[in-house]
Amino acid sequence: MRVQQQLGLIMVSSFLGLSIACAEEENFGKGTPSEQKIIELFKSGGSDSSPGIRTRGLNIIDSGKSAPKAKPVTPVMEEKAISLEVLFDYNSDTLTAEAKRQLGPVGMALASDDLKGMNFRIEGHTDVIGGDEYNLNLSRRRAEAVKAYLTEQYGLAGVSIEIVGKGKNELADKANPASEANRRVRIVRLSQ
Repeated sequence: MRVQQQLGLIMVSSFLGLSIACAEEENFGKGTPSEQKIIELFKSGGSDSSPGIRTRGLNIIDSGKSAPKAKPVTPVMEEKAISLEVLFDYNSDTLTAEAKRQLGPVGMALASDDLKGMNFRIEGHTDVIGGDEYNLNLSRRRAEAVKAYLTEQYGLAGVSIEIVGKGKNELADKANPASEANRRVRIVRLSQ
């Protein structure tokens, strides 16, 4: 019986010890968020003392012959992201003048002291028109174009930014898969 209880406790502690990521996303569509709005979104839940990170732990007691052993505590990070319909010419990864204007506040926010030391991911997304492989490559090239622009124009060489092309996966408007709302760039604050 005691072995069954111990196994049960180990299974429960393993389950509770898993890292859980919750997503919070602000979709600005074709709009241009302010630098301050971006900073506020990415800073919330970003430090160990904030309410955005919760921890769980469970002590496992063996057969009573030794002191309780504390299991490592795994933080629960809340993912913060902004989504923008960044404009590109058709079948192109070249940023338009409007896209550059829209990315201005993003670049200023990422370069600010308020977000210093944070890591980010830029995701490129497409609609469903075209083949899977083509859209995956196009979405990656567009994400790379956004990263290159932000890095060059706002001095983000020291900021850790990874790139991901999502293609036609994770549509913003699933009811309208060909909608331009699905052709977007998502910028995600990664856990520290």
